[in-house]
Amino acid sequence: MHMMKTCKRALGLVATMACASILTHDARAQTTCQGHTGPDVIVGDITGPANYSAIGGYEALSLGSYSCNMGTQPVGWHAGTNQHPVIGGELYRYKVVNGAGRFEQVGLSWLKHGFYALSNNLCCNNCQPTDGSILGVGCSDPYTASRNGDPTGMGPRYQVNAHTGFFIYPPPAPSGGNTGRLEVAVTDLEVSSSGGTRYFGNCQYVTPDDATANNQNNNSSYREVTVTGSGSAWTFGFTGGTHREIPAIKAWQACESGVTMTNIQLANEGLLIFGFKTTPLSGGQYHYEYAIYNMNSDLSVGSFSLPVPANVTLSNVGFHDVTRRGGDGGGGINYDGTDWPHTNAGGNLSWSTSTFAQNQNANAIRWGTTYNFHFDANASPTSGTITIGTFKNAGSVQTTSDVPGGTVTNAPFCFGDGSLLTYCPCFNYGDPAHGCENSQTTHGAILGMAGSVSPDTAVLTSSGELPSALTIFLQGDGMDSNGLIYGDGVRCVVGTLKRLYVKNASAGVVSAPAGGDLSITARSAALGDPISPGSTRYYQCYYRDPSPSFCSSPTGSTFNVSSGQIIFW
Repeated sequence: MHMMKTCKRALGLVATMACASILTHDARAQTTCQGHTGPDVIVGDITGPANYSAIGGYEALSLGSYSCNMGTQPVGWHAGTNQHPVIGGELYRYKVVNGAGRFEQVGLSWLKHGFYALSNNLCCNNCQPTDGSILGVGCSDPYTASRNGDPTGMGPRYQVNAHTGFFIYPPPAPSGGNTGRLEVAVTDLEVSSSGGTRYFGNCQYVTPDDATANNQNNNSSYREVTVTGSGSAWTFGFTGGTHREIPAIKAWQACESGVTMTNIQLANEGLLIFGFKTTPLSGGQYHYEYAIYNMNSDLSVGSFSLPVPANVTLSNVGFHDVTRRGGDGGGGINYDGTDWPHTNAGGNLSWSTSTFAQNQNANAIRWGTTYNFHFDANASPTSGTITIGTFKNAGSVQTTSDVPGGTVTNAPFCFGDGSLLTYCPCFNYGDPAHGCENSQTTHGAILGMAGSVSPDTAVLTSSGELPSALTIFLQGDGMDSNGLIYGDGVRCVVGTLKRLYVKNASAGVVSAPAGGDLSITARSAALGDPISPGSTRYYQCYYRDPSPSFCSSPTGSTFNVSSGQIIFW
């Protein structure tokens, strides 16, 4: 391909037509292509990839790109100006984490600057050959992976407005090692497989005349990438074909069912794609996973929020971004990579970066990047309104997605970690969310729930207790939010009390119901406290504990209490 481009630069249009004849080879050539009005460049094929040696904990690759003009007018390809395409590459990873799928961006390249257009026919059979300064109607043009990975032809992303196609020329070039190439941390790599972790490469073209014609929303395509190797030696390849005019974020839907994607077109601006999925977990928990892909918005995204009812308990709240390297940020300084902190207050869970007024180089979701937000909740999903805040103008857009707020199944409470108004009797605090410290462990006993409430398969498990200690599972229909001193612990279960089960712990763990035990609701009914749907009960375990070594028991008792668990039946 390099020889063909040299040929065309030297000999002009006659050679162009000859080269076009030589390179007419792709079996997928289509019928006459004239789709959108005006210039319309797409990624017809992703080729290569080129592999490079790891440097400083980062592997590197480069993706080749074969562009096609599907429009009714030529696409400008003017070397030495800002009227040509720039070409970027991205790498994504799909992985199941703790039982739920996650689709994250793990790599981002600088931009290859186009300089000469061949007149091939990868996508169409009606190519109108040119002298190389434009990509003719129906024509295609290849850039090999090694050419796209050549730092001498690259420039940073921060100088490019992907919505308008405007960029500063000439750009500063990257220098040193793999700077500018599609780098990925070695820690983000593992051997890929169709049934396990999978990787996807994305290529995108940005060019002024295509953007002026409003044809910039089909400029990304993806292809699955294979990853093999170990340590600091990894090899990238391809499997399957290129998915034309489909950005890689949508490969998430190909990896697992139940993923929803929504296009969000900002008014007079760029395109965002929002994806989400909710996955049921054990113990009445649900995993909520969200991703925002900024295809070409210069405004960028600076915040993300969704409603969460006050009675919902969240855990494992997380965020994931992608790192820019080599000075790919305003003024040649990397954009701030600080993770977005989250807050859960006033009925909303929110993540945000610094505002544009505070820091123009803040860690916004800029074009060509995807950020993720996730958490677990003890509530099934319902439809709700999520809000995405735009970075540069402090505006916002809204759409709908799954949010927690359906059936809340369970929630922990009554912690012997110093958070209650009633302290552990001799300040024998346990770990956060545990009960008070006991004679065997400084952690304290913690009560958890697995199973469902309808049908009732719920199982309560207390861990951190004494080996072979007698344990009583206590149920109440009321809660004292301040807590009451009870033995060497704190009890919050009050009201109509029922001793549901009496068990002996083994190796510090005990569960009920177990074996031939009645279910919790059946046992409660047998004890005179029938549980109707929609009602709430409160649970704790108290267990035998010899005179603790941490202090002389202030109550003179020899028992302690676990943390509590609320079950919403």
